[in-house]
Amino acid sequence: MKKEFDMSDLLNNLTSEPEVETGRRTRTGSKEKKQMEHVCTLIETSQMAKVRAIADREGIALKDIFAVGLNMAIASYESKNGEVRVKKAKRGNASEVFGVEDEA
Repeated sequence: MKKEFDMSDLLNNLTSEPEVETGRRTRTGSKEKKQMEHVCTLIETSQMAKVRAIADREGIALKDIFAVGLNMAIASYESKNGEVRVKKAKRGNASEVFGVEDEA
């Protein structure tokens, strides 16, 4: 007998707090600020149709479903290969790079 898919297994780590979007950052009800980034990728049409159907049926945002999937992939990778450490982005000053005065 085939076991029915249980969304609670997939969505265990999602927050139930409402989100307020402010520019490129999303803030939940807590004081923690999470930076968000827009990405563009290709996904098989049949997979995307199923993800949309799940989102619609369960009342979940697509970004939250993708976040759960990415978290699962990262956790799986790290369990086999150790923690992934990300270097901080080096932020330069455009005025210094181009040798002009900062007008801001």
